[in-house]
Amino acid sequence: MDAIALLTQQHEETEAVFQQLAVATGVERARLFRLLARMLTLHTLLEERHFYPAMKVAETEDLLLHSFDDHAESKALISQMIHLDISDMQFEPALVRLRASVEAHVAEERSILFPLVRKLFSAEDLERLGAELARRTDELAQPGALPTVSSENQLGVS
Repeated sequence: MDAIALLTQQHEETEAVFQQLAVATGVERARLFRLLARMLTLHTLLEERHFYPAMKVAETEDLLLHSFDDHAESKALISQMIHLDISDMQFEPALVRLRASVEAHVAEERSILFPLVRKLFSAEDLERLGAELARRTDELAQPGALPTVSSENQLGVS
């Protein structure tokens, strides 16, 4: 699977969890939020540490800088939300803002960044990077491999 296909698959999985969160309650809602925070942490790490650096050329630089800003917004929201009880009246508006932020970021990647990357890089480059991202995903899925989500380290990405 090439890098863009892998990241797109993660986008779709994240959207599915957002949809489940929208109707979940109680313990299930708390579990889904923790899952979402973990998924976004992993995805952010993959993009920031592997995909963006590999795709950084003059034509993508501004888009990638904007993507880092998008990630910072999501990280800040999750860091605030992680300390809220799901019944807290601040949780739902924060979840709505988080979903809007993530959806806007995904839409920009899919409509602008990914098509540009496909033009600038070979299918072989994207396959090679996809294999690296898949390997890193497997490694980060192991218990204890992802940084702990907390307000101090904003999803563990320093």
